[in-house]
Amino acid sequence: MLGDLAAEIAEHLIGLPLDYGTTIEQIAALLAAEPRNRGAVCAVTAVIVNDALADPFRETTSNRWRARIPAWVAPPMVGVTVRRMLSLDVLVRTGRYVRSTDSKGKNGGKLMPIYALNLAAPALIAARTAEQSAA
Repeated sequence: MLGDLAAEIAEHLIGLPLDYGTTIEQIAALLAAEPRNRGAVCAVTAVIVNDALADPFRETTSNRWRARIPAWVAPPMVGVTVRRMLSLDVLVRTGRYVRSTDSKGKNGGKLMPIYALNLAAPALIAARTAEQSAA
């Protein structure tokens, strides 16, 4: 079930059209859409979704999932995946922050957002509705 959910979310991250208004979002969309990056996007998505699903409030933060990202995933792909999840409203900023425990990336002590997993994101609902209609 968790693997299916992560795969479903990753599918949306990869397949959306590139119609975003900011340069950063366009770059994130291009990187996520690149077939060579599919494995990294799926791996990062699975880690984030699994972490959020383990939380009673469906919240997650990079402090909790940073160590679970596979070593072969390039660090920029983590940011790309998070940005894509935010642009789809699959991850939603809660407005709360925690201090980063990341010492490798030189972010130690910086405020990092707490995200909530939104399983009712319009992109996910539309895809589920389309799948049910096709069946």
